[in-house]
Amino acid sequence: MQKILSKRILRDLKENCMRYLALSALIILCMYVIISLIGTADTIIIGTEKLAESNYLEDGEFSLFVPLSDKETEELTDKGITLEEQFYLDYAMEDGSTLRVFQNRKKINIIEIVEGKEAENDTELVVERRFAKEHDIEIGDSIVIGDDIFVVVGIGCSPDYDAPLKDFTDGSVDSFQFGTVFVTEEAYKQLLSEGGSLKAEEYVYAYLLNGEMTDEELRDKVEELKVDADSMPDDFFQEYWEEMTADKTELEDGIDSLVEGSGELANGLSELNEIPLGIPALEQGVLSAYEGAKELNDGLGELQNKTDELIDEYFNFEISNLRSFLKAEDNPRIMAAANDQVLNKYGGLLAGGIVLVLFAYVISVFVVYGIEKENTTIGALYALGVNRNQLMLHYLCLPVVVSFLAGAIGCMIGFASIGGSTIMGSCYEYFSIPNMESVYPPYLIVYGLVLPPVISALVNWIVIRGKLNRPALQMLKNEQKSQPMKQIKLGKMNFVRAFRIRQIMREARTSLTVVGGMFISLLILMLGLNCYVMCQHISKDNKADTKFEYLYTYKYPEETVPEGGYEAFTKTVKKENMGYNLDVAILGIEEDNPFFDVNLTDSKSDVVISSAMAEKYGLKKGDVFVVEDEEAKMHYAFTVHDITQYATSFYIFMDIDCMREMFGEDEDYYNQVFSDKELDIPTGRLYGVTTKKDIEKSADVFIQQMMPMVVMMTVVSSLIFAVVMYLMMKVMIDRCAFHISMVKVFGYRTKEIKKLYLDGNFYVIAVGAAVCIPMAKKCMDLMYPLMVSNVNCGMNLHYPWRMYVIVYAAVLVMYFVMNGLLTSKLKKVNLAEVLKNRE
Repeated sequence: MQKILSKRILRDLKENCMRYLALSALIILCMYVIISLIGTADTIIIGTEKLAESNYLEDGEFSLFVPLSDKETEELTDKGITLEEQFYLDYAMEDGSTLRVFQNRKKINIIEIVEGKEAENDTELVVERRFAKEHDIEIGDSIVIGDDIFVVVGIGCSPDYDAPLKDFTDGSVDSFQFGTVFVTEEAYKQLLSEGGSLKAEEYVYAYLLNGEMTDEELRDKVEELKVDADSMPDDFFQEYWEEMTADKTELEDGIDSLVEGSGELANGLSELNEIPLGIPALEQGVLSAYEGAKELNDGLGELQNKTDELIDEYFNFEISNLRSFLKAEDNPRIMAAANDQVLNKYGGLLAGGIVLVLFAYVISVFVVYGIEKENTTIGALYALGVNRNQLMLHYLCLPVVVSFLAGAIGCMIGFASIGGSTIMGSCYEYFSIPNMESVYPPYLIVYGLVLPPVISALVNWIVIRGKLNRPALQMLKNEQKSQPMKQIKLGKMNFVRAFRIRQIMREARTSLTVVGGMFISLLILMLGLNCYVMCQHISKDNKADTKFEYLYTYKYPEETVPEGGYEAFTKTVKKENMGYNLDVAILGIEEDNPFFDVNLTDSKSDVVISSAMAEKYGLKKGDVFVVEDEEAKMHYAFTVHDITQYATSFYIFMDIDCMREMFGEDEDYYNQVFSDKELDIPTGRLYGVTTKKDIEKSADVFIQQMMPMVVMMTVVSSLIFAVVMYLMMKVMIDRCAFHISMVKVFGYRTKEIKKLYLDGNFYVIAVGAAVCIPMAKKCMDLMYPLMVSNVNCGMNLHYPWRMYVIVYAAVLVMYFVMNGLLTSKLKKVNLAEVLKNRE
């Protein structure tokens, strides 16, 4: 019997060819997108892990005030770790960009040559690939750095600059403005000796622990390394050091003057005492004065010894050589591409399952319609001894085969270069990584080949088992179950409206499927729109909220703030967000700072936070939150006193005096200056300068990078909704073919039939869209923070009301288009349908 039933499968496929082709196309499209997304994620994750292993990616890095001595280096490496100098110099280029110059690495963070070769002589260099792409640099081109001309012999990337950020606090990569190059050791020394860099050389060391120490143990060892101020070669440091120790020096000089003065007094009286004065009383007075002066001198000597001890204890200016210490896992430049793809991977796996359930349910509606058409045939088969399991297998066969074939085709396209390269391209356009060899993880192959037919079988089995579980006699007579909804009283309503409502009730299954397809489509659309809106807000708000023109971050602050500048004290701390430790800046400012609209408090615990931080961490007024100072190994708890509009950075605003007191700094200490004009500050005093133009350029990077994804999400969601709506509305027409044929017999025109059977769906779509749009937006807003949990930026997802209107209007336009296409189907309903299926 199963052999006989199987012959009907091809006949059913031929009869509903277009229906299954449309659904197959959707499954292919979705599986292509999902497999490409997950395959790309695995390719990048596995590829960067292999690159990290083969190129000896650092376990971390630290920067120092002065380089390690040979003895200090030996003491650290004797512990079993590997150290390598990775010093660098920054140079300004003619187009306003910045190049960071390193010398070739040998042991850690070895550069991966993508094209060409490594620099071998003093006139050659290797350029980081993203910078080369943005500036159209090719092998053989010349680059001027300082006063020297170099020839590009290689293009590559280094694992410690996976995301080529100029500073750790940068919110996004801008490879047009910043890149790295690698030269020989001699060429680097030549550049250093010429002194044309933007700032002083940075002394950075990369390390590999080799399982011999922990990061914390190494940090403690490096912190123990002290530096003699006199050995610091930097003139600006020496000036800063003199300012720092001025009070100590003044006190020591004062005591020295007292001791020296008392000594001179005692010596003078001693000489006078040796001269015969001839007056006994006067000689006795001189002797007494001498003895008193000598006692005073001795006492001041003892005082000097005691005060020296107290001064050394109170003015403890012993300097740790450590400037910063950063573990690889906390470094935003390292493994950034892989971290970005982890979220895509798990999101893609979940999304694929949800979309497949929707398509399987759509197929089940077709199968149920087929069963209802063939009730009498099924009843006859039951009467002939065919059991329900055989029929279940028969009706599951076609959906499972179609799902399997469509899933397999989508899987193959997704794994093919035409699929993966589409999504990989966006990664190569942002991150500095080499071309990765595609990987085909077994679990993903199983996901693409097995999941579609399994979900299809499961959903169809659940939906159709009830339809087959009816007595043979009922099915032979084609008896239909009475629907309670038919008994609903609609009151005094005109015929057309009442007919439409009852038609919607009769086709509740297909109506709900359309609404479900709409909701899934809108979820995908909202993902794309959230990306777009967030990027738009970042671009717009960052520009509007940045009111200063220049931000100077000091390495060695001057004694007085430069004229035209506003002092600030900043300290970077960490705050965890969904497993990622993100940088947050505590910013101490004065009340009259014109660049921030902040109502400061005189409290060390009640603070004002930026809107970007409030959005990212879900904070509101009155909330208590904790940040970590990794350098001091301290945690600080704050209460949100207020939230101010500032989208550019994660800021905790405090009164500068309160912040100085909290962190034990002098009452006039500062390390940043904001200004609305360029200030004359020697570059040797600075860590760096941030301009408003830099912020505006980086703000636009997000839009450029995310637009392809936004377009793809919009297209995919539109196709899903259009196809599901078309197929379901067509099923409604097919199910009502008998009734449509009958009203045609009674003389109703196509326009009138359309009004009865099709136009009622407008209310389903209109009401469904009004409910689904805000629901989809709410659901996506809840899920979206997880998708961007590793991105160091604000998350303003607010839509203008016009956007909701546009989405709603687009849904209705698609309905009217589908409705117009289905009108032709009404014309094709044959009058002979009324003669069919009669007992």
